[in-house]
Amino acid sequence: MHEAPTMFQSQKRYRKTAILTSQGLQKLEVAKLKEKFWNNGTKPCTLEALSEYTGLSSHTLSKIHLRKVGVDLRSLIRYFGAFNLTLESGDYSQPPRDEPIAPVSTLLLNNEPIAAPLQSQTVVSWGMAPDVSRFYGRTAELATLQQWILEERCRLITLLGMGGIGKTCLATKLAEQIQHKFKVVIWRSLRQISRSHSPISFSHFLDDLIRHLTSLTPTTSESTPKPEPINVKIQHLIDLLRHSPCLLVLDHIESILQRPPSPTMAGESFTEQEGSDVEAYGNLFKHLGQGRHQSCVILTSRSELKPFWLLSGNRFDIRSLSIRGLSVADIQQMFRVGGIFQGTAADWDSLVNYYDGNPLILGIVAKTIQQLFDGNITEFLRYNILMFDDIRELLDQQLGGVSDLEKEVMRVLATQDASLSFSDLRSQLSPSISTKVLLEVLNALKTRSIADKPSAYSPLPPLLKEYVRKYLC
Repeated sequence: MHEAPTMFQSQKRYRKTAILTSQGLQKLEVAKLKEKFWNNGTKPCTLEALSEYTGLSSHTLSKIHLRKVGVDLRSLIRYFGAFNLTLESGDYSQPPRDEPIAPVSTLLLNNEPIAAPLQSQTVVSWGMAPDVSRFYGRTAELATLQQWILEERCRLITLLGMGGIGKTCLATKLAEQIQHKFKVVIWRSLRQISRSHSPISFSHFLDDLIRHLTSLTPTTSESTPKPEPINVKIQHLIDLLRHSPCLLVLDHIESILQRPPSPTMAGESFTEQEGSDVEAYGNLFKHLGQGRHQSCVILTSRSELKPFWLLSGNRFDIRSLSIRGLSVADIQQMFRVGGIFQGTAADWDSLVNYYDGNPLILGIVAKTIQQLFDGNITEFLRYNILMFDDIRELLDQQLGGVSDLEKEVMRVLATQDASLSFSDLRSQLSPSISTKVLLEVLNALKTRSIADKPSAYSPLPPLLKEYVRKYLC
């Protein structure tokens, strides 16, 4: 006669993982809109704020919203509990090829310890990475980047584009898709939290990377980095990247490498320490691109940085990819999340073309169309008021620090409806500008992702034309 299994023995046959159903996701979205913390839905619900509010890591929240990989059922219970909701059987489902899921009541009432789920072989630190569970388009870009990284073994890749074009989301989605190919994934933003905060020092930046890379060795995972010279830390970092395949994503590197070189630019001070850090960051990135290691570093930037531009021309393992705007179909899919929109095919084309397919800017526009024009795109376009303060602020950031000569060239390009030859462009500028200087200016505009079309002398996108005419003249 066989002995009947105990409560604990029977539970061990279950894996305590689950995937959120559409019903469960809808409950959470409704609860967020009702919760005062989110300002009745008018305040963006960022992944970072949600992590702080619920106590769950940003990585766990990303997996929950992605709904492709099972998460610990207790995480779902905690997520629902943060919004005073009860997780019910219809709110979650069994992960693919998973064992039966233990009922919520069993988890809540049973006092026996629950075995921890098997840990992935990949050590992941998502930092301030955004939630990309809602991601649109970029199929070709993702395929290209995966080929560069997994097949061609590129060591350093820079994603370039205007602010809001989607570089950060693309880098994050890519990291999610290929994380299983690496031992360590580290995602870090180099952007200042606010203008009153200084950027992370180079020494602390290195300490952070080294600490997470050494987490592969349990005895050193919690150790405090020892004070060492910067060159020793850099060598240590390169050795770690050589030892274990790591995917390192560094977002907004322009905030580090293009800080004002003197107090006279942009009205900001520039300390000796910051100047030293700028040089140190640049040297590190060159080492990462040229060094012998089995890792990949992905950088996102609004501007192409000269050291990488020079390196990428001579090496096949250093690449850059210019990120363009989304297609009309992708923007339409994005808009559906915010409500119902009406407009002819020509209206959609006009809207997306004017804003150059920029998803961040079009997201701002979508809210205005929905709230003030009841989703009627035709009515919105009729008034021809297409430049908002939020959009202007974004362009101010993109064009901050442009020289007077760059402004002069942009003013000429803003008056054109067709591409100019170099001689035609030259004829419309002051004769005092030498050919050598003009070439340098055109290259500077190209690296800023302003004149980033196939020809540096192409017309500017409509939104940028309006900005130049109104605010740079």
